[in-house]
Amino acid sequence: MEYKLVNVMEDRVFRAINDTLPQLGCCTCARCKADVAAYTLSRIKPHYVTTREDELVSKTEYMDGEFDTEILQVIVQAAELVSSKPNHD
Repeated sequence: MEYKLVNVMEDRVFRAINDTLPQLGCCTCARCKADVAAYTLSRIKPHYVTTREDELVSKTEYMDGEFDTEILQVIVQAAELVSSKPNHD
């Protein structure tokens, strides 16, 4: 059986980005979302879990809200930076 490592913070960050970028007035194109995600994920602590290749990570494993405030604070910083210097192709 094959196992993989999953940083569950990635999913949380992308969900938070999709929920908050429009409210922040930041561009919501794929490139800007990716730039905000890269900035955010580089500044928060990762949280890895192991899962089987054929299995989804249970949301109950990482639904603790302790990271939400930190994630949102960093997303706001990232959105300001990306908005001031968008990297559109």
